[in-house]
Amino acid sequence: MKDSSEKVVHLEKKSLKRVLGAGDLFAVAYGDLGSSIYYAFGITALYALGATPIALAIAGLVFICTALTYSEMATAFPEPGGSATFSRYAFNDLISFIAGWGLLLDYIVTVAISAFAIPPYVKYIFALFSIGYPTSVLFQICATIGIIAFLFFLNVIGIKHSGRLSWMLALVTIASQLFLIIFGALFLLNLPFVISHLRIGVPGVDWSPSWDQFLKGIAMAMVAYTGIESVAQLGAETKKPAIAIPRAIKWAMSILVILYLGISVVGLSVISPQDLSTKYIDDPIAGIAMNLPVGGEYLAPWFGLIAAIILLIASNAGLIGCSRLTFSMGEYYQVPHFFYRLHPRFRTPYISLGVFAVLASAVVILSRGQMLFMADLYNFGAQIAFFTAHISLLVLRIKRPGLARPYKAPLNIPIGKNRSLPLTAILGALATLGVWILVVITKPDGRNLGFIWLAFGLAMYFFYRKRKSLAPMGHLSIEKIKIPEYHPMHIRHILVTARNLGNTEALQTACQLAKSFGAKITAVYILEVPLSLPMHAPLGKREQTGEIALKRAEAIAREYHLTLQLKLVRSRGIEAALLELIEQGEYDMVVVAAQKEEFKQMSSFAVQAEKLIKHAPCRVLFCKS
Repeated sequence: MKDSSEKVVHLEKKSLKRVLGAGDLFAVAYGDLGSSIYYAFGITALYALGATPIALAIAGLVFICTALTYSEMATAFPEPGGSATFSRYAFNDLISFIAGWGLLLDYIVTVAISAFAIPPYVKYIFALFSIGYPTSVLFQICATIGIIAFLFFLNVIGIKHSGRLSWMLALVTIASQLFLIIFGALFLLNLPFVISHLRIGVPGVDWSPSWDQFLKGIAMAMVAYTGIESVAQLGAETKKPAIAIPRAIKWAMSILVILYLGISVVGLSVISPQDLSTKYIDDPIAGIAMNLPVGGEYLAPWFGLIAAIILLIASNAGLIGCSRLTFSMGEYYQVPHFFYRLHPRFRTPYISLGVFAVLASAVVILSRGQMLFMADLYNFGAQIAFFTAHISLLVLRIKRPGLARPYKAPLNIPIGKNRSLPLTAILGALATLGVWILVVITKPDGRNLGFIWLAFGLAMYFFYRKRKSLAPMGHLSIEKIKIPEYHPMHIRHILVTARNLGNTEALQTACQLAKSFGAKITAVYILEVPLSLPMHAPLGKREQTGEIALKRAEAIAREYHLTLQLKLVRSRGIEAALLELIEQGEYDMVVVAAQKEEFKQMSSFAVQAEKLIKHAPCRVLFCKS
């Protein structure tokens, strides 16, 4: 590609139906965002100790800045891809790929960390019925991999997530957390004690973090606000996105920050930060409920049940997010197209789902059961995505001041005629970049694996772009053309004629088609019986010829790693035999072979094969060698 920009023509397909309103988006967003507190609270307290509420508040401010950026960008570009889409419009395909690849890591870790957090909460349900539950790290890792495998098979089959279920879970979770906060505030809240511990760098005490620890605590608190990308990914399915997206984000943003701060204050009134970050690091919310003076033995299993369900849905959403994102990136030739090859029966992206389920399982194994490892890796990928989203907004405000922006982020600083930059995006960009640098400097596991992921992705991207003759730093645009007569072709079973003469092009063509469509394939040798003989007359040599032809067909199919069904059929004519087989076997396509000489001489085979085209109720592919 000589020019820095190039237009590629694609077939215009049916777009996603715009059926989601603000309420639906809020329910989905809260299902993703609201799950994070169930594991992030403990790892935040590990570093921030008594200053955990401050760390969550600062991370909440950064989250608000990020949410406002996504509100503006998702309404300006209501299409899948999130930060990868935003940076494609602001910069070029390479920056877009880096943002998308970082976001992909975020999704993979979301699958891993959400699934990993389920077993510690499930143990409270077992304890309610006095049933023993293994608590070893090895069991937790194995259980997590089992959960991921279950979600993979569930998505391959194509089980759809219910919007009503999202609403119900969001309401139950919010109500339960509000009850915990209100109950704790009325009977347990020790505000002077909590306020007295909101200090950093106090020497000689075990509840005050150093400034270095506190900064790490803020980075961990950022994990509590994961999932904002889920709203941007659903932009193409939203009714009135200019209204619905900002409204849903504002609802989720307000409720989350209030609930998280409330839980942190009440939690530190019930449990010391030392216990919260050690004994209850994997199940902090159930730990708070368990330590309530009244009803803890019942409230802990209740929160264990809610956490297990919402974490399972969040893990599933991460797996779906991987396939959605790779579909969007694949459309712009940023990842190979095989990522969204559909299953021949279930029509789901099984290769994409399988690859990312394996990668999520690998993250769990590499973590050796350490939640902190996954949190660091999450921050490496997520902060790249969030930083590019903020920078994309700032760049587009300068480059394209006239762009239609149904929603604009507030607190704008004028920088010239018709141009302004939102303070929220500036603060968000600086904060997310700062957290990413902190991970790179202080977290060797997150840094090393993160850079390996980035290097592998870039190598794949440059190789793939070179193979497709596209500039890596170009700006690819897609022109979609409508072809009304085009309909997707589905082939489940192919019938091909096997012959003992000439070349094998028909068989090879049938095998290629079967492999491409994931179809079954049957080879038939038609033994023509002359009218002068009864149908079951012995035809020794000709039967041997047919068996040899079928063996040849089977050998060719083996070259394509296909299993071939074989049929030796007696008939008075080719056309009649094939039509009868089509009626019996429900074939989608018949591939017929003939030699050029047979057409020149107008042999009976060629004449009957031509008649088949007129009468066959399915597709007929005629291969003339």
